[in-house]
Amino acid sequence: MNGNEQFAALEKHTRTLDNVHIIDKKTDKLILRFTDNTGIGTVRMYALFPGIFLGFNDVETSSFPHFKGEIIQGFKINFCVDGRCEVKLSDGMYLFLETGDMSFSNLTASGDFSLPYERYHGVELHIYDSALKQPKPLLFEIFGIDLTRICKKYCPASGSLVARVGEKIQSVFLSMGNTPPECETDYFRLKVTELLFLLMHTETPDEKERRNFFTLGQIKIAKQVMKIITTDLGKHYSVEKLSEKFSIIPSSLNKYFYGVFGESIPSFLKNKRMNKAAEYLEKSNHQITDIALMMGYENASKFAAVFKAVKGESPLEYRRRYRSYS
Repeated sequence: MNGNEQFAALEKHTRTLDNVHIIDKKTDKLILRFTDNTGIGTVRMYALFPGIFLGFNDVETSSFPHFKGEIIQGFKINFCVDGRCEVKLSDGMYLFLETGDMSFSNLTASGDFSLPYERYHGVELHIYDSALKQPKPLLFEIFGIDLTRICKKYCPASGSLVARVGEKIQSVFLSMGNTPPECETDYFRLKVTELLFLLMHTETPDEKERRNFFTLGQIKIAKQVMKIITTDLGKHYSVEKLSEKFSIIPSSLNKYFYGVFGESIPSFLKNKRMNKAAEYLEKSNHQITDIALMMGYENASKFAAVFKAVKGESPLEYRRRYRSYS
């Protein structure tokens, strides 16, 4: 599939969606805008070489539509600049991408993208099958870029890999955000060549750097646990008791929860409690000792210490500062 065919496929699919519109279209550039009652999103796509596209997703919403036109043969690389993304792949497993993660996949998305932080800013590189079969671009010839070798190196038998990336590769992705507008497509060609060169000459992430993939059942357990522990923030829960409820071992529950929410259960609950405490400090006249009890702390001093560690100031300082500006 060449550039014009890809843009035509996206344009055709966009017409079937009420909340997605094309706001700019050129030979080598396509910009889509998404809006719904939860937020907005922008997708910018650039045709760099035959069968090779670079995309930028800037989304501030809880979910984002899966564009059927993006289904590919070949492979795709995603890098999460900021936020967190959940998506079901065509093999039925779920992929989670968080800030600083990169994914390689020759599978396709089979549903909308869920954004638990209600934001996602990321870069994606599409390498179509046609790019693997036709003559290399001159830049690739000069630097010895072998797309087939990269695909075999990073796309495992399972079809997908997600891992934290090193500083050099991360810096290439981040530098794409500082693009001279008068020569953006040519600039992206250089940056993508640099990225592919580094991938060829960098070791694949080892097992400890790789993210897990999860089944729908495992995700449901993690989300049920989240609902349990946040229904009453004053209650205390042990991982052992929670895991017994779902007939799994604690280490499995920890793995599922961290995979879905990007935090351990204690860390997630602590942040939820401190965010709720901050809300009480802003909007209510509750005494700090009463807020501490509502958040499960019988010792107000301990509550204050945890609050300061999370928010950077004591509960009293926070309340005074907030009310001085309101």
